[in-house]
Amino acid sequence: MRKALILLVAAMGLASAQVSLENLRPSLAAVGGTQGFGVEVSWYCLLFQPPVGEVRPALDLAYTLGGSLNGAFLFRYLYPVAEGLKAGAGLGVAVPGFNFGNLAFYFRADAEYDLASVLKAPVFLGGDLGLAGGKLAAQMKVGFRF
Repeated sequence: MRKALILLVAAMGLASAQVSLENLRPSLAAVGGTQGFGVEVSWYCLLFQPPVGEVRPALDLAYTLGGSLNGAFLFRYLYPVAEGLKAGAGLGVAVPGFNFGNLAFYFRADAEYDLASVLKAPVFLGGDLGLAGGKLAAQMKVGFRF
């Protein structure tokens, strides 16, 4: 029952996003944290913008040097804290080991700093602290937005 509910939430989220390809924003980041070091590929788009902040559906795929592949789909709310700095939280579904039999609810608090104004390139620095299926994960990342 729990897995069916998780799949239903993920399907409803994907259906509600109704994203066109030109609105997708991919990024590539080097990550390091509790799950090891590796790379993360992420896609997000702006779903809607409340009076302050923004809501983004995001799809994250991470590969660690230890050989594990993890995925997540979540809705993130980001709040502008200062110029270039956003902080927020997300709720969604995690796929540890990219095994769909291990679906778990995923909560993540994160912050990201846009270095574009300093480096004149679409580079960002970020940090995540999450809980997926009762397992705590934290990571730092530096990446490039396309």
